[in-house]
Amino acid sequence: MRALVLRNKELAIKEIDRPKPGPGQVLARVLASGICGSDLHVARFMEDMIEASRRQGGRGLGAQLDPGRDLVMGHEYVAEIAELGPGVDNWSVGARVSSIPISGYNPDLPGAYSEYVLMNASLLLPVPEGLRNEVAAMTEPCAVGLHAARAGRVEPAEIVLVMGAGPIGLMTLLWLKKAGVANVIVSDPAQARRDLAAKLGADHVIDPASGSVVAAVRDAAGSAPRVVFECVGVEGTLQQAIETVAPGGRIVVAGVCLREDRILPLVAIDKQINIQFVLAYTQAEFAEALEALGDGSIAAAPMVTRKISLDELPAAFAALADPHDCKVVVTFP
Repeated sequence: MRALVLRNKELAIKEIDRPKPGPGQVLARVLASGICGSDLHVARFMEDMIEASRRQGGRGLGAQLDPGRDLVMGHEYVAEIAELGPGVDNWSVGARVSSIPISGYNPDLPGAYSEYVLMNASLLLPVPEGLRNEVAAMTEPCAVGLHAARAGRVEPAEIVLVMGAGPIGLMTLLWLKKAGVANVIVSDPAQARRDLAAKLGADHVIDPASGSVVAAVRDAAGSAPRVVFECVGVEGTLQQAIETVAPGGRIVVAGVCLREDRILPLVAIDKQINIQFVLAYTQAEFAEALEALGDGSIAAAPMVTRKISLDELPAAFAALADPHDCKVVVTFP
């Protein structure tokens, strides 16, 4: 089968062996697969991620990474069952499914930047009828946004700032608005992404590059935000969140910063703020995200700004610094 292979920071389309489903597994034909920011990080900063894993005692995203081995990434996807493994009798070939991914960063288990993937039958969820493949492929980042929004414990009347209008920031926005939060501000330096945030329900959008974020938020909402979601993952953004949040407020960090960062603790101490780092989602949240995309209560379709083929994927990795794109999805014939 054909797949995008990463090895020593080089990306190339190659022919690799199609896996065989083992007991309790299915082999599924990939229909659509989204490009995740974590994949971009792996392609550029694999050594940093391996070092971060070492500092955690061998845990984390970098635990299985090896720059000298072929890696097929891709963990945001929807697929169609092509073959049932031994013992799988509750699913049928042809069923359209999604699930919490079991592959994507394991050199021994190809991810969804390939024509076929292995999936655990016990984790499979049916994709709702009528949900387009490219939208169903966003279930994973939708679940990330849900997990982040829940961690913020936001009350409907609280002022909220979402820093970053990429896929995670926008998914967080959608869940906040679904929960009835009345005043959500989104900041992003790209006009195209600010426009998309406004289209998806942001009450105010601001350009953090145009001046003081603190002043811009106060001008937009009348006071400092009680909750800030940091969904950027760039050095300096966490300190900016600390300076912007109201005294006694909360910061939820969903952006993955791959470099060492610096903050001024005294500002956070003086304000007595809480900072929480969040990762991924639960299985129940993944199922809830898929259901919400299916019934339209999370209307994420406008986030898909480009669909590409597998052959276009290497160039898309290089081009994703372009702020005009939000979510790029690989579709398979």
